[in-house]
Amino acid sequence: MKILDLAFKDLLRNFRNAFGLVMMVVAPLLISGLLYLAFGNMGGEEGLQIPVTRVQVANLDQPVGGAEGASVGQMLVDALTQEGMARFLQVTETDEATARASVGQEGADVALIIPAQLTERAYAGEEAAITLIKGDGSSIGTSVLEGIVNSFVDGLAGAKVTTDVITEQFAQRGLAMPAGVTQQASQQYAQWSQSLGDTMQSGEPSTIQVVAPAPAESAEPEQDLGAQIMASVVAGMMIFFVFFTGASTAESIIKEQEEGTLARLFTTPTSQSVILGGKFVAIFLTLIVQVIVLLISSRLLFGIWWGTAGALLLMSVSMIVAAAGLGVFVMSFIQNTRQSGPVLGGVLTITGMLGGLMTTGIQNLPAAYATVNLFTPQGWALRGWQFVLAGESAGAVLGTALVTLAWGVILFAVGVMLMRKRFA
Repeated sequence: MKILDLAFKDLLRNFRNAFGLVMMVVAPLLISGLLYLAFGNMGGEEGLQIPVTRVQVANLDQPVGGAEGASVGQMLVDALTQEGMARFLQVTETDEATARASVGQEGADVALIIPAQLTERAYAGEEAAITLIKGDGSSIGTSVLEGIVNSFVDGLAGAKVTTDVITEQFAQRGLAMPAGVTQQASQQYAQWSQSLGDTMQSGEPSTIQVVAPAPAESAEPEQDLGAQIMASVVAGMMIFFVFFTGASTAESIIKEQEEGTLARLFTTPTSQSVILGGKFVAIFLTLIVQVIVLLISSRLLFGIWWGTAGALLLMSVSMIVAAAGLGVFVMSFIQNTRQSGPVLGGVLTITGMLGGLMTTGIQNLPAAYATVNLFTPQGWALRGWQFVLAGESAGAVLGTALVTLAWGVILFAVGVMLMRKRFA
């Protein structure tokens, strides 16, 4: 009971410290709130706001067989103006001179020149170049336009393959190819290609059906991109400040040594092991309260879903042990409070950066950086919380939680041993 009495005494003192409360609870929530203001609009109901690319199209192609005939150029224009493309492309038809002159100006970001006699050449199996003129900038819309044009050119290549195969088959059999056969085949291929595109656009069943895999059952609610980024940022801030609290509460032992309070406690009938044990328990209790407050506050303020209960409990416990272990370990080397400030800030900042806590909102980081993260307890804690936020079960998180716990136990054991040697 004496250990708990000492622990609660230190716990109350920790939460009466205004600066300590700010660093334990207010700072991580405040920083996360500022980042929320920056990222919060990234994932609204309308999703990411993508700039529309302005496209000037000069269609010089003419249909074969008069105005009612098929036009390959018009097929391309129809593909660019179909429903859904307006999110990326703003297409305006004009003449060639205007289209070329407008690139990079207020009129357009990209110009597309569809050559004359494109339909006639496509039906004859001849090549015809479609010109795409881009401005200095690049955008998602430009990439979408390039993809559509490339797919369309591939379709024209298919028509050429069709005519080549027919010509080769007639030649192998020593037969004279009737006039107009290749043109008729090209027209049929174009009609089939256009009907397939119309079918896919309307959502009706087509020859090939693409079926997405059935989603795994999960309790995780659907979250937009902004919420996912926000959750990662809050997790990183929580880990950083929990480790900071672990070290700063362990620093109280150094402060009491300087003030002489610790020496007076050692003169009482209470054993040294009980006194130090009470202070170590106070560190754990302080971290438990901090983590609970941060999890609940971030849920209420930012709507963050913290995964399944089992995985959440595993990572909370392992992170608390790791933070307490690192704090006691670092403070065991400190001789006075003048050293503790620079060492505390330096060690926690460096290990936090190496652990990836400062880059949680950045996507597609190099794979080598993810490996470096695992050389710090913060990196393992972050990895575990990423699993938790992804909705993984307790079993999937167990391995990472055990490694994080091992970090804390080893560091805590070494730190306690050094502390006891100092006060022996």
